[in-house]
Amino acid sequence: MQLTDLSFLFDDNPQPMWIYDLSSLRILKVNKAAIHKYGYAEADFLLLKANELHPQADQEKLYQTLRKKGIDLAALQGINYGGIWTHQDKNGNIIYVELTSYNTRFENIACRVVSAADASEKKHFQEELIWTKSNLEALINNTEDQIWSVDKDLRYVYMNRAYRYLIAQLTGTEPKDGDYTNRHPGFSENEVEIWNLYYNRALAGERYTLITESRDPLTQKTHSFEVSFNPIYKIKGDITGVGCFARDITTWLETEKAMVDQNERLRNIASVTSHELRRPVASMLGLINIMDRENFFNPDNREIIEHLLIVGKEIDDVIRLIVDQSFMEGPTKDRFKEQ
Repeated sequence: MQLTDLSFLFDDNPQPMWIYDLSSLRILKVNKAAIHKYGYAEADFLLLKANELHPQADQEKLYQTLRKKGIDLAALQGINYGGIWTHQDKNGNIIYVELTSYNTRFENIACRVVSAADASEKKHFQEELIWTKSNLEALINNTEDQIWSVDKDLRYVYMNRAYRYLIAQLTGTEPKDGDYTNRHPGFSENEVEIWNLYYNRALAGERYTLITESRDPLTQKTHSFEVSFNPIYKIKGDITGVGCFARDITTWLETEKAMVDQNERLRNIASVTSHELRRPVASMLGLINIMDRENFFNPDNREIIEHLLIVGKEIDDVIRLIVDQSFMEGPTKDRFKEQ
């Protein structure tokens, strides 16, 4: 590109711009916006090299990045989108700029024109995005619940640490991003077929939750998992995949079963108390009422006392059954009937 009478597009451009000599990197021309942005007088600006606009600490980073890309500042060709970099103004303040450059000839010298768009807001958004992503990653990787997603081809898109560990524990092989879920080694054909149906239900738009079971190959203990399947939609409403959340509810189910069993035992105890215990107690009260309490040595009292001993033994037997049932598991109604 050869600068022409259209140079006013350079001089009056609202974006800071400068031209540097490819061989020496010396800045040969600078526009008004750059003078205003960087705070240098034009004469001082023209004493700088292009790389000297970067802070001293970032200059080595600049050269390392360029070397990785196979780029030499003195041999750049065509349009180059350099991305976001830090520059430093005359007062040492850091400026975030997005650099674009292209070839030109200035005063018959091979040069490049550089445009430095203000990237402060963009940099802020990038940092916010990185911060949000880091916090989200920390959140979902510090839970014991399994979180993963698959695309329409049933390939893994995302897996948190808990899910990777669980699958590796169950199958012996840790899944990787991009793997097909239905080709993972360690899953039986029947398991693959079942999970294909689960995923396809969600890909058809159904949002649902179910309970599945898996056997731990080390302990041989069966674990129960509550798994929810959620279609993932594009903005336009098209389904692009499935997001899945699973949690181990084995302990919860065991606790729930223990509570149900305990409630059943309490109901049986209440039933026995109201039926089996009430009868001998009523008999005891009746015998006490007919006892001659004025003449304790009445011969009829002897027979009443013998009946009281029998009734007392019945009460003791019932109480023993209630105590046993309070600390032992298993059905009780039949036991009481058998007694």
